[in-house]
Amino acid sequence: MLKIAFICVHNSCRSQIAEALCRKYASDVFEPYSAGTELREINKDAIRLMKEIYDIDMEENQHSKLMKDIPNVDLMVSMGCGVSCPIIGRKFDEDLKLEDPTGKGDDKFKEIISEIEKDILELREKYKKYQKVEHTFEPVYDENSKVLILGSFPSVKSREQNFYYGHPRNRFWQVISNLTETELPTTIEEKKEILLKNNIAIWDVIKSCVIKGSSDSSIKNVVVNDITEVVKNSKIDRIFANGDKSFKLYKKYCSDVGIEIEKLPSTSPANAAFSIEKLVEDWEVIK
Repeated sequence: MLKIAFICVHNSCRSQIAEALCRKYASDVFEPYSAGTELREINKDAIRLMKEIYDIDMEENQHSKLMKDIPNVDLMVSMGCGVSCPIIGRKFDEDLKLEDPTGKGDDKFKEIISEIEKDILELREKYKKYQKVEHTFEPVYDENSKVLILGSFPSVKSREQNFYYGHPRNRFWQVISNLTETELPTTIEEKKEILLKNNIAIWDVIKSCVIKGSSDSSIKNVVVNDITEVVKNSKIDRIFANGDKSFKLYKKYCSDVGIEIEKLPSTSPANAAFSIEKLVEDWEVIK
């Protein structure tokens, strides 16, 4: 289940309505919160109309909250605060762009409430296949490792196998086998042995994220691994990205490592334009 927060400046009207409707219609997908950067009482018209339309008592179950009062969430949703959106420390995942109905009569309130209900149902549909996922297996390296190859985040197959590049059509292990002139490894122990024997380390940039299946393009709310720890405890002086996503993530989040990253073509089956021969040719630079 994903933690979701609806954010507006005062946390008194639209965001409170969204929290209540999310709890009513999407509690199977989301654990909802709302917050703002300034505190005001929940709007009385919002309380009255939510009770009238949905029999939801917001006075009983909700209260105004500051950003610091809610837990770290997976998704941040702006209600549409115009020129005065609160600063949240990162980009919003969604912006509902809703007008504030405060002081504009019941018809406008009901229109905005109806829009929020529609938005909640659309968010539920959009994110029902997303998960908050933690990276559960350790980097492969030792004190003699000289080259580090970084992926973005393990695929579903890799997470099931609890090891790197587990999808049967990912060509990573074929490439490594060709470059090291060894038989294609089949077990985790064989894979580790080839890497360490050839002074190659592997890890992923992301420690945790919100992701849909194995889709790199769906990744949100990234927390990165401490790459510096591996570098400090090895002889690594070159770092390579297995594809564009890990390259961009490293450039964005890992400037403290102190080693420039070099981009290699992805071994993913999605990179069908590259034959195994072309991949091996381009990956020769890691030797």
